[in-house]
Amino acid sequence: MTFLRPGLILILMLTAALTAHAAEPADSTIKNALADIARFEQQSQGLTPARAANAKRILRLLEVSHERLQSSAHQSDPSWQEADQRFTALKTHLQQLSEPGSAAPPATPTASAPVASTPPPAAASAVPALVSGQRVQVKKLIRDITTARERLGGDGPSPFQDAQEVSARQKGLKQFEEALTRYPQLDDPDVQTARAAYEQLRQALSAEFQRAREQLAQLGDAQQRLATIEANSRTYPVPAALTVPFTQTDAAAWADAAGKARTVAEHNLKELQAIAPLAYLPNNPGTPQTGSPYDAQDVDRLQRNSQAALQQLQQGYEQMAADLTSRLTQIENDVLPRFRVDPSGERAWIYLQKESAAEADRTFADALAQARSAVFLEQSLGRDASAAQAVITKIEQARQAFADNRSAALSASRLPEAKSRNKEMLAIAKKIIENPKYEFGDYGPIVLTTGEVVERERKDSEIEIDDADITLSGELKMSGTQTTWTYKWKEFKFAVPLKEAGSDDWHVWWITAKNFSSGGSRTPLNTWVSGEATQGNLILRKNF
Repeated sequence: MTFLRPGLILILMLTAALTAHAAEPADSTIKNALADIARFEQQSQGLTPARAANAKRILRLLEVSHERLQSSAHQSDPSWQEADQRFTALKTHLQQLSEPGSAAPPATPTASAPVASTPPPAAASAVPALVSGQRVQVKKLIRDITTARERLGGDGPSPFQDAQEVSARQKGLKQFEEALTRYPQLDDPDVQTARAAYEQLRQALSAEFQRAREQLAQLGDAQQRLATIEANSRTYPVPAALTVPFTQTDAAAWADAAGKARTVAEHNLKELQAIAPLAYLPNNPGTPQTGSPYDAQDVDRLQRNSQAALQQLQQGYEQMAADLTSRLTQIENDVLPRFRVDPSGERAWIYLQKESAAEADRTFADALAQARSAVFLEQSLGRDASAAQAVITKIEQARQAFADNRSAALSASRLPEAKSRNKEMLAIAKKIIENPKYEFGDYGPIVLTTGEVVERERKDSEIEIDDADITLSGELKMSGTQTTWTYKWKEFKFAVPLKEAGSDDWHVWWITAKNFSSGGSRTPLNTWVSGEATQGNLILRKNF
C-alpha cells in the first residue's frame, strides 16, 4: 500500500478546501504570493527524496516569497491566511523531501483526486513492535484525535468563519500528523485506528471549512449588517404618544415617524433572523460602542429591541385611541347635556352670566379639539374616523343651540321689580354709583331691591401674642392682648345695569349700600359707601 507524505496531504487538503472558494487577494503582495505558491506547488508534484536537490532549490525560493508575503498590511484578510497556510504546508513537505533517510517515495497524486492521506510508516522490516508505553500513548492519541473531531459539530454557525480558529485547527492537525509519524508500525491495530481517526478528522476539518465558506458567502459582512441594523434603529426611534389635543400636523408627523419605525423594526427582525443561524459571533466582554465586534449577545439585544419597538408602537396607538374613545364618551355623556337648559326657565342665568357663558365657550372648544384629534389620528393612519366625526357634528350642534338659547335668554332678560321707590335711598344709590373711586362707569335705571334701610351689627376680635412658654408638664401657655371691634351700620340693596368697559354689553349689578357708625381703624364712618357688588346677568339696553 502506498501513502502520501504528510506535508503533501496538508497541501492537497488546503488546496481542495481553500482554492475552491478562494478569497480575492486584498493587495498586490498577496496576489503575487498566490501566484508564486501555485507555481511552487506545481513544481513540487512528483518530487521524491532522490531529487532532494530540486526540493532544496524550490525551498529556498519558497522562503524568499513567503518572507515577502509578511510585508502585506492585510494579514487578517482571508486571502492572506490562505496564502500563508499554503506556504507553510509546502515548506514542511519540501523540508521532508530534502532530509536524507526520508520515508518511501509516494505515488504521484493530483489535487482533484487525492489518495490516502495519513502519514507514511517506515520500512516494515526495520519497524519494531510497540512497547507498552508507546501503546498507551497511541491510545491517548486516538482519544485526542476523536475528541477533536467530535468537537467540530456540524450544525449552526461554523467557528471556521474565524481565520484564527482555522489556523488553530490546522496547527492541531499538524501536531497530530507529527505524532503519527513517530509510530510507523503500520500493521499494529492501534496504529491503524489512530491513522483512520486522523483521516476522519482531516476529512471533517475539510468539510467544516467548506461549510464555513458557504455560510460566509451567504452572510456577506455580518458585522456591517449588524452595525447598519443598530444605526437604523437609532435613526428611526419609536415616537412618543401624542398628548390630547393635537393638530392634524402633529398626527401626520406621528404617523410618519411610527410608520418608519415599524418598517425599520420589521426589516431589522428579518435581517437578524437571517444572520443569527449562520453568523459565528463568539461572546466578548466589550461592546460595539467601544470598538468590540458584535457578538451573539448583541444579536439577542437587537432582536429584543426590535420586538420591543413593535410592541411600543402598537401600545402607543392603542393608548391614544383608548384615551380619545374615553374622552368622546365623556363628551357625549357629560358635555353635551350640560348646557341643554330652558332659556326661559330658572336656570336661564347660564346663558346670561359672563362666567358661565365663557365656560360654555371653553368647554365646546376643548371638546371639539379632542374630537378633532381623534379624527386626525385615524385619518393619518388610514383608518375609519366616522365615529369621531359624528361626535364633532353633535358638538357643533350643541354649541349652536347654546348660542340660540343665549340669544333667547338675553331677549327675555329684565331688571328686577322695585321693592321701594324711596327717593332718599335712590339718591344715596345714585351718589354711590357716580363716586369716581368705584369706577362703575355708565349706568342705567336704579332699582331698589329692599324696601327699607336696616341696621346691622358684628363684632371682630384680634389677639396679639406677646409671650409663649412651655410648662414643666408640657403645656403651652401664651399671653397677649385681645382687641375687639364692634361694627354697626345701616344698609340697603339695589340693582343697576352697568355698561362693560370697552364693549356694548350691559350687566345687572347687585350692590349693597352701607353707612357705618362704628368699626375698625380703617372703617369709613358716617358716610354711605358701596359694600358688596356682584355682577349679574346680561341685559339688553332696550330692556331697561
